[in-house]
Amino acid sequence: MSLLQKSTARSLGISRQHAYISVNKLALSTVYMSTLTASRKRESLDPALHTDKYLVGTPHPVSNLRPIKYPVPENESQEDRAFRERCERVDAFNQNFWVNNNAMFNKAKANYEEKIRAQNGNQPVTTEELSIFYKDFLDKAYERQMNYNRQWWIENIGLLLPAFKAAIRKRAFKNK
Repeated sequence: MSLLQKSTARSLGISRQHAYISVNKLALSTVYMSTLTASRKRESLDPALHTDKYLVGTPHPVSNLRPIKYPVPENESQEDRAFRERCERVDAFNQNFWVNNNAMFNKAKANYEEKIRAQNGNQPVTTEELSIFYKDFLDKAYERQMNYNRQWWIENIGLLLPAFKAAIRKRAFKNK
C-alpha cells in the first residue's frame, strides 16, 4: 500500500482497502482527464478550425523566426486588410533578412572552423578561437545590421497608421 493510500485511509477514517480503491479511482480518472485534454488540444491545433485566431508556427530552421498566420475574417474591412497585409510584409522582410544573415553566418563559421582545424591538426575549435570569428563577423556585418535596424524601425512605425485606422473602424462599428 502506498503512502498516499495510507494517508487517505487515516484522514478519511476508512479502511485501507477502501483507500486503495479510492486512490486507484483517482489515478484512473486523472489518466482519463489528461487523455481527454490531450485529444482536445490536438483538435484545437487544426488551423481549419481557427480562421479567427493568430497561428504561430515552429521556428524556421535557418532564420529561427516563428511564422505567423494572420486570421482573415469573412467580413474583413479594408482597414483590417491593409493592416494585416502590412504585418505580413514586415514579417516577410524580417524572414528574408534573417534567412540571409544566418545562412551567411553559418557558412562563414563552417569555413572558419575548417580553416582552424586544418591549422591545428584536426583538433576541435576552442571557444577562444570562435570568439575571434564572432567579433570579426559582427564587425563585417555592422553596416548591414544597422541598415536592417533602420529599415525595421521604419517598417514598424509604418504599421501604426494602418493599425490606428483599423482600430478606429472597429470602435465605430461597435458603437453602431
